[in-house]
Amino acid sequence: MKPTAIVYTSNTGNTARYAAMLAEKLRLPIYSVDEAKRTLPRHTPIIYLGWLIAGKIKDFGKAKGRYRIVAVGAVGLGATGTLSEGLRKSNRIGEDVALFELQGGMDHSKLTGIYKKMIETLVKMLSKKKDRTAEKGGDFVAEKNLDGLVAWFEALE
Repeated sequence: MKPTAIVYTSNTGNTARYAAMLAEKLRLPIYSVDEAKRTLPRHTPIIYLGWLIAGKIKDFGKAKGRYRIVAVGAVGLGATGTLSEGLRKSNRIGEDVALFELQGGMDHSKLTGIYKKMIETLVKMLSKKKDRTAEKGGDFVAEKNLDGLVAWFEALE
């Protein structure tokens, strides 16, 4: 089934940027989760993009209950394509749903509340490891990270 829209949730803007890039490439309408609720009928086939927090794709469960999710883009700190197995399990994503990981970034100035506290804790835990993206922050959103998702979409009939 070919998706007819892109629905996303974003906290610091990285997922929104990916959603906009993808919408342009695939020529699909784009909706935030709140906009989609008001606009899209239930069971609409969609591509869902959400940001990662503690191994969970934000609002994926809500979207799954409302739409026919055909593909998921999980935006997180890790390099594109490194977490698929764990993400499928922790988010209960069936094998019939295409899963893509997209490296986003970290902007500490945009974090608030519990998310800010969680990242502060994560930074302390990771301070001795080589990958210090959470500590340093950075912007890794790149059009090339969407190549796999775009190729998957183009292969659909």
